Amino acid sequence: MTDSLRLVPRWLHVWAVLAVIATLVLLAIGQLVTSFAAGMADPVWPTEPWYVFRTATDTEKERFRKDYQFFLEHSHRIAGYTIGGLVIVLSLGVWWTEPRKPARWIALAGIFVLIGGYGEFHRGLMAQRDKLPADVRLPMEAVRVTLAGLGVMLAVAVWGLLARRPGAGLRLLAGLALVAVMIQGLLGGFRVKLNELVGTDLAAFHGIFAQIVFGLLTSIAVLSARALSTTSAESRRLGRWAWVLALLVFVQVAFGAMVRHYPIPLSQRLHFATAFAATALAVWELRAVFVDPVSRARAGWFAWALTALLVVQLYLGIEAWLAKFGAHMLPELVPITPEGGAIRTLHALVGSGVWAASLALALSLWRPAPVLGNTLNPHVSVRAAGQD
Repeated sequence: MTDSLRLVPRWLHVWAVLAVIATLVLLAIGQLVTSFAAGMADPVWPTEPWYVFRTATDTEKERFRKDYQFFLEHSHRIAGYTIGGLVIVLSLGVWWTEPRKPARWIALAGIFVLIGGYGEFHRGLMAQRDKLPADVRLPMEAVRVTLAGLGVMLAVAVWGLLARRPGAGLRLLAGLALVAVMIQGLLGGFRVKLNELVGTDLAAFHGIFAQIVFGLLTSIAVLSARALSTTSAESRRLGRWAWVLALLVFVQVAFGAMVRHYPIPLSQRLHFATAFAATALAVWELRAVFVDPVSRARAGWFAWALTALLVVQLYLGIEAWLAKFGAHMLPELVPITPEGGAIRTLHALVGSGVWAASLALALSLWRPAPVLGNTLNPHVSVRAAGQD
């Protein structure tokens, strides 16, 4: 039997895939913001999702229509709010599948407290958005409420892991994804608010942490799909190497973010060195996966996607480096052109795709065969059940 069961309903898997696609769009806009130096197009933060449509001044509304940097920055913020909404629904939906009713309701209550506390924290900052950074006071009561909700949700998740409940890992990932999206929003906002103090540092960290958020959502999308029941010693061995590959790709992408924000010789050397290492390991890993029938079946189209993305990324990497460092001048002085910005944006975006594909490959090879029984009633698709 090669087809099997889901731990969550099909609609949650579809929703997770939608969240991944939407996050990829958000990453694309974020890379455009960096490529075209639009991060400080509007120093006002925080703003509402509808800010440029309702509460902004007429001048700002006009800028949104005519100033491409202002448009990119606020499009990035709007997309971030959209991802937040998608992940809230995803997290609540995944936790609704918790089979133990007391644990389910306690965890859901914790998530609602977490969301409410974060909303109050954001509202408290909104009331101070016209103040200088030194005069802003963090709404500590909202912080305590947020941390309390987070603690409740994590406690239930860890309890499920220790009890080896099916789907406990997926529920933990859903909760972590929600928290990560909240943190990412604050990083982006503080990058604007504290630009004169630590703007460049936070911009780089904001870009790197975005890959963690993307990885969490990719993991949920993969693990919420049906799992194959067939496995082998070779696929498990390749799964371990796939985890090494995914970690190496993440480090390489992180060094790429450093090159974007700190284009010094050290960051360039580290980015190139890890690129060569990741490519070599990926070629070996993919060849081994395609040779082994079980591994090939478990990897599915992720292996082919990783292969194609690697080829495209090598070309884009060369073009991006030449555009920024091949002009015989300091990279900070290279003029921003539509062609150069587009190439650097594509290179960064495809790098995120390589990271997601390598992570999906590792999860597919490593994922254990589904175990039936105990308190969980797995969701069986009609096709998996052998019914027409």
